[in-house]
Amino acid sequence: MNKWLLDKADMNCPKLFEREITTDKTVRIVADERAFFGASVVAEGVIPSVLKTGDRFTLDFGQHCVGYLSFRMRHVNTYLDAPVRLKLRFGEIPYELWRDFESYHGSLSHTWLQEEIINLDDPGLVELPRRYTFRYLEVTVLGTPRDVMLTNFAVRTVTSADWSNFVPLPAGTDPELVKIDAVAAKTLADCMQTAYEDGPKRDRRLWSGDLRLQALTDYYLFKNDKLARRCLYLFTACEEPNKYLPCCIFQKPSVFFDDGMVLMDYAMIVAVSLCDYFEHTGDEATARELFPVAMRQVEYALSLLDEKGIVTFPEWGWTHFIDWAPRMEYTTPCHGVLMYTLERMAALAKALGETEMAEKWTSDLEKGRIAARKHLFSEEKGCFRNDYDKDLYTVHAQVWMILGGVISGEEAKAVLRNALASEEAVKPVTPYMHHYVMEAMVKLDMMDEALAFMKNYWGGMVEKGADTFWEIYVPSDATTTCYDDHMMNSFCHAWSCSPSYFIRKYFVKW
Repeated sequence: MNKWLLDKADMNCPKLFEREITTDKTVRIVADERAFFGASVVAEGVIPSVLKTGDRFTLDFGQHCVGYLSFRMRHVNTYLDAPVRLKLRFGEIPYELWRDFESYHGSLSHTWLQEEIINLDDPGLVELPRRYTFRYLEVTVLGTPRDVMLTNFAVRTVTSADWSNFVPLPAGTDPELVKIDAVAAKTLADCMQTAYEDGPKRDRRLWSGDLRLQALTDYYLFKNDKLARRCLYLFTACEEPNKYLPCCIFQKPSVFFDDGMVLMDYAMIVAVSLCDYFEHTGDEATARELFPVAMRQVEYALSLLDEKGIVTFPEWGWTHFIDWAPRMEYTTPCHGVLMYTLERMAALAKALGETEMAEKWTSDLEKGRIAARKHLFSEEKGCFRNDYDKDLYTVHAQVWMILGGVISGEEAKAVLRNALASEEAVKPVTPYMHHYVMEAMVKLDMMDEALAFMKNYWGGMVEKGADTFWEIYVPSDATTTCYDDHMMNSFCHAWSCSPSYFIRKYFVKW
């Protein structure tokens, strides 16, 4: 761990802004076939004034909240001669509280399900020390020796997003874009803490793939570059010799990482994020400090090219992500990520006066593009295979070949359109990969199609009642999960925030 870079990261630790949100409004969660995940809420009233053992109510705070819960407990008429036991369940969407937590059977630890059982000995203010993420709160009185009152429910929300810097979209903007932008902005803000978190309900870690999309959006939404700078220092501080950067970082109890969690494509994205940062800020001092680490990541990837000049993966670790789509092979998409990174890093090297590296990477880029076209393109299908001689075709491969500059112009447009329309081609399932589909469309000046694509995908989540955008979404099957149980899905996830970036950079006139 590089202490000097960690110290630099700490110098950029942001202030957290707090706001209190209160409610006494109760709702009832009901089955609803038309609603997302088959559950919706109906207004019920207010918290009952007197509560007994077995009583239950559900609060609606009216918006997605990330913060610390507090409330007051009072006895009724007489003192309490034994503890009051409460069960608290937190949900981002109604479905989470409609379903019993005991029925969870997913691949991640059930302890991520948001639940507390607390014993209260004395009346007064109750403050939960753990940060929770929710809109809905279910309170069950498991036991009480006397009638009690529960009042003054509040959430002290926390975020490093400075809403005073937020500029609303100009008057006359398409109302659908206004809605999408508002949900995207809320998504980003609720994932901004002392670092960019992937999701405030689960993981709560800094992931490099999320980092890039969060930073791009933050530059346009909150006019902020400090948090991006901090996160870049955190990642580069974790460099190990002859190894990709870790794909995620923990901040507590102190900064650390799992050295087995490395992803080739995410390591390249750290380098691209540095290029984005420099392009946006012009901060040459930071770029120069972090350039050597980014350079070594790219050079390590190049050292793993096979005899045909195509990317390969080391024998150890978890080595690629791209997307959670099923039936994936990763050679072609990851090769495209490397080409994309080489182009961006060559430009950064040139801007910093690193002429030798700029020339080398430009040459590497040209060789890599030629190799991809020669070995990965199917003349019969008119598109890229996902791997050598594998009869598998994905949108992902076409997108990353476009972003990597392997194909361009009308040919690239035709390849992308055909892949998106094909029943055979594997489609993206995450907002993360949908971002790169959008980026490819913008690069090819397919602006009308990009706008329609965004409205269909992110607008689809809005139509289904999203307060914040989700970790995974497949329009044809909204219950899709990669954890064997969709209870574990995150319904506020950082990598889904980038519509605000596209809207504000490309689709509105200021």
